[in-house]
Amino acid sequence: MDLSVIFPGVAFVLGLLVSAYLFIEWLRHHRRPWFLLYWALALFLMYWFQVPVILTNLGKTIVQSDFNFFFAITFPITFVALILIYWGTLNIIGVRLKPKIKLLFFAWFLCALAFFVQQFVIQGGVIQGYPLPLVGNIAFYVPIRVLIILTLGWWLWKSRNKTVYGALGASAIIGESLLGLTRNFLVVKNVLAYPPDFWYVVLAGLDIFFILQTASIILLAIGFFLFHLWQFHDHK
Repeated sequence: MDLSVIFPGVAFVLGLLVSAYLFIEWLRHHRRPWFLLYWALALFLMYWFQVPVILTNLGKTIVQSDFNFFFAITFPITFVALILIYWGTLNIIGVRLKPKIKLLFFAWFLCALAFFVQQFVIQGGVIQGYPLPLVGNIAFYVPIRVLIILTLGWWLWKSRNKTVYGALGASAIIGESLLGLTRNFLVVKNVLAYPPDFWYVVLAGLDIFFILQTASIILLAIGFFLFHLWQFHDHK
């Protein structure tokens, strides 16, 4: 079978298995700690973006109008997945945000949800301008990924009990965020070069975008698993 099918297929299966494993571990530890649930849900939400690339590589012709609803769901839930990754990161390293910071974070999150609802639900997935690639990426996707990188980078710098599992797990999650920032740049750069109604045609033609997306799922699955080992085996 072609690698273009195997690679995303492996990411999908790996994401599914690690997501299920983390959820089972959360139940097994009496619904604690919360990062297990946050990360299990994050993986579950993230790997659905692999569906169109897997179908395309299997020979299915994807028409933008057929996938308006699909992307109306996957774009916002991918953002929610990033929020869950960040929240799980704070939980596992023991960082508590101040009440004012939490309030600002929640307000920013609501603004993001309102934006995605307006773009994909109210407009029915019909993109009439460039707010989605510009506002969506610059105002929402980029900041949350930068927060994840800075938080874990700070932990790697300051922590004295990170061990090999913890360091590798954090590095894998940081690597996923760096790949995500690269995808954000590719979307903005390439989509702006064409009329806005061709947004999916342009995106579908970016093989590197989906390759990086697949690599991100693999890095997340590995990172979450290793960080889990750090928490329950090395970090006593």
